[in-house]
Amino acid sequence: MIYRAIQQANARRVALVGIAKHAGKTTVLNALIQRAETSGRRLGIVSIGVDGERNDAIMGVPKPEVYVPGGTLVASAGDVLTAGTADLSILASTGISSTLGDIYIAEVKQPGTVLLAGIRYAAQVEQVLSQMEEIGAELCLVDGAFDRMMAASPELTDGVVLATGGVVAKTVEEVARKTRFFLQRFSLPSASSLQARLFDLAVEKGALVVGGETDEEDVCVLAQGSSFTANPQADPQWPGHEKARILAVPGAVTDRLLGMLEGLPRGFTLVLADATHFFASAEAWRKFLRRGGQVVVRRPIRVFGLTVNPHSVTGYDLPRGELLRSVREVAAEVAVEDVKFAENEG
Repeated sequence: MIYRAIQQANARRVALVGIAKHAGKTTVLNALIQRAETSGRRLGIVSIGVDGERNDAIMGVPKPEVYVPGGTLVASAGDVLTAGTADLSILASTGISSTLGDIYIAEVKQPGTVLLAGIRYAAQVEQVLSQMEEIGAELCLVDGAFDRMMAASPELTDGVVLATGGVVAKTVEEVARKTRFFLQRFSLPSASSLQARLFDLAVEKGALVVGGETDEEDVCVLAQGSSFTANPQADPQWPGHEKARILAVPGAVTDRLLGMLEGLPRGFTLVLADATHFFASAEAWRKFLRRGGQVVVRRPIRVFGLTVNPHSVTGYDLPRGELLRSVREVAAEVAVEDVKFAENEG
């Protein structure tokens, strides 16, 4: 289901993001690699952080290795480029340096495992993906660490596959609840044309921008530029409750910022770049929505699917069938599967 959705969208760049650490993201990566190989698409594989190590660096638990077929392009640091079993041939240097050495793009000559490491920033991801596509990659998979959602940014990738499972919570109900919040976050509605223009102005000015309900109303560029420290209603340029209807935020939306917007009229709307900039907790978001607030994005993120892993590395397993049913209920039209048991999709 999920790989078919990627094919039907003609996606060339797909991000993988886990709702929590050890949610099964590497297993999903391996499954997508296998399906892409079956369909004859040449792959490019990038990881933000480290992927493919045998044991987790923090918990020490075993992790799935990343297995790549011949012809695949991989990007990794020189010090770990030969750490796996795959036979690699270096094709290009990226000019990117890391603590593990310079980052190279290599082609897999003989299939095997690889260790991917060294890439940390969005600009580096974009550069490497562009290089891989120039070399001949037809589908690039970007493995994003659970605490680095930038892999799913629409500026980098065409959509995302999310991973959830038993590691998220100890009950099926709680896993489903937390997964629903994550999906809602990645499904924020698109901004209207007016809201989009205000956001673009905020990016241009490098500051928060306030607007009204129509183009004719005054637009105010706030003196406070950082969403992490701003108190919009205390800003000297704040136009007042009567005129303020939209706040465009070029940075991140956090619990603190939502709390600073209490007392505003119903229908007040926050505009942000995309879901990767939304860091508010479920509780703070619900409180904002109950007050009549809205959150929209300049660029929506396409969710190709949601994978479920019943196992938790802490030592328990949730009932697979019940977990799949509960997650499918909250996922609505988003495809949900356990990739270990999914039928061959070709």
